[in-house]
Amino acid sequence: MLTAGPSDARADDYPVGSKSSMWADPYLVGSYRHMDEIYASRPVPRAGAVSALPAGEPLALESFPVRGTTVALDDFVAEARTTGLIVLKDGKVVLERYWQGADASSRFASWSMAKSFVSTLVGFAIGDGLIRSLDDPVTDYLPELKGSGYDGVPIKAVLQMSSGVAFREDYVDSTSDALVMWNDVLQYNKRRFADFAARSKRAAEPFTRFNYAGLDSVVLGLLVHKVTGQSLSAYLARKLWGPLGMEGDAGWLTEDRSDQALEAPFCCLNARLRDYARFGQFMLQNGAWGGRQLLPPGWVAEATYPSGAQVAFGKLYPGDPMGYQYQWWIEPGSDRAYAAEGVNGQFIYVNPAKKLVIVMTSVWKQFWNDRLAIRSWALFDAIAARYGS
Repeated sequence: MLTAGPSDARADDYPVGSKSSMWADPYLVGSYRHMDEIYASRPVPRAGAVSALPAGEPLALESFPVRGTTVALDDFVAEARTTGLIVLKDGKVVLERYWQGADASSRFASWSMAKSFVSTLVGFAIGDGLIRSLDDPVTDYLPELKGSGYDGVPIKAVLQMSSGVAFREDYVDSTSDALVMWNDVLQYNKRRFADFAARSKRAAEPFTRFNYAGLDSVVLGLLVHKVTGQSLSAYLARKLWGPLGMEGDAGWLTEDRSDQALEAPFCCLNARLRDYARFGQFMLQNGAWGGRQLLPPGWVAEATYPSGAQVAFGKLYPGDPMGYQYQWWIEPGSDRAYAAEGVNGQFIYVNPAKKLVIVMTSVWKQFWNDRLAIRSWALFDAIAARYGS
């Protein structure tokens, strides 16, 4: 049975690797809590008083249904190598557990959950009057991308992973665009993200097809950096980490250790479980915190529900019921639940109807595992079902 409790293993049972060794056991689990030390990174400092996450009525859940079978929670978290799980109901902690040597002070790798943070920074930039409209071509703000695949592409299309730019996202094939960009920029620090955007080619017209592409997130990061004149870390600290009263500093991987380096907009924020949960609660509250509306009114609703045929429910991948919007994955159904997701089992799940936030971090043995992804969403649905139909 899962209830509130401490970490289930000593942290020193999980060694931390290097850039080259961290990708395999025995280093993978420990390294996922220290990526901002292994790679070049920039801090996202907390500031001011820590916001309270009060305790609620404890949630006890021993098993959950998955496609006609029943899965024991303990078996699932063991197979998924789950490192952290926290559930907020009405803003109160009803479950918080850590495994694999993690604890409340651990900084967990976000992987692609960072894309949802970058999308939110775009919303802040609109609220600050730095971006006029999502219908504007991204090259109005990034003229250095004229002549590239992004020339004339609306910002909204980039947010929806529908830019039409050619980019192959594959985490196993070393020749894929995603791995070439990772290796050239983050692994070996020999190129900049902007180089990849500037050399991009168009494969389709904007809004005609969904193509999950880390390069689209890179362009959003370049956009936020350009219009704010700040690093992504500094803007995130000013707009979210400070105002939300986060309890720990975060770290964000960067191109290299220079002051000019851009953060990785498609991945690699590193933060505490409770601080990811605060971000989820902020989204649940439609971008308001402490009685103040921080995001533009209506931004969260717009960002978290599909608004185009190419991102509609069931249209992303064959057999997949999900929809997509502004760097968020959306579950079909009346609850209008949505999530930030990252490879290896990272989730920030938000259910507006049930006033529920679930954050789960894991270290799957594969970058993606359909069985574990299905079971993760089944777990979220089972928890949501505990709070009414």
